[in-house]
Amino acid sequence: MGETEAGLPIDPGEAEPFWLGLRLFNEGEWFEAHEAWEEAWKLAPGPRTSRKLFYQTLIQTAVTLEHVRRGNPRGVRSVYASVRAKFERLPGRYMGVDLGRLHEDLRGAIGEILGLPAEWFERGKGHGLELPFDEGRRPRIEVEGDPFAGV
Repeated sequence: MGETEAGLPIDPGEAEPFWLGLRLFNEGEWFEAHEAWEEAWKLAPGPRTSRKLFYQTLIQTAVTLEHVRRGNPRGVRSVYASVRAKFERLPGRYMGVDLGRLHEDLRGAIGEILGLPAEWFERGKGHGLELPFDEGRRPRIEVEGDPFAGV
């Protein structure tokens, strides 16, 4: 096993779900990406490490976009509020991912939804609503280098 922050070990099995989640996310398969990243999150060491927070950020980014797909503006707004706070706690780049760019791209993709009138977010609105979303603006994640090299 390799070493990571504060000497915590890197589980080599973590790489496969990380890369799978990345591929699925970039293909717009957000629910499946979140499932893959949950596996990587489970393998990451410690209860409160930056890597755990990083995976939670990726997971909630994917879940935010899945709420867009399902037409759930309340879900978009609530999960985005949670993930926004996580982006702010991480460095701008982590494990080769430009998190500043990802956050900016996510915000740009869902900005019209967040700006909808208050009645769109009322309790009981449910799923299946036609939300303003430009598929061409959906975020994609590029990784610089291999964060698991040498593990």
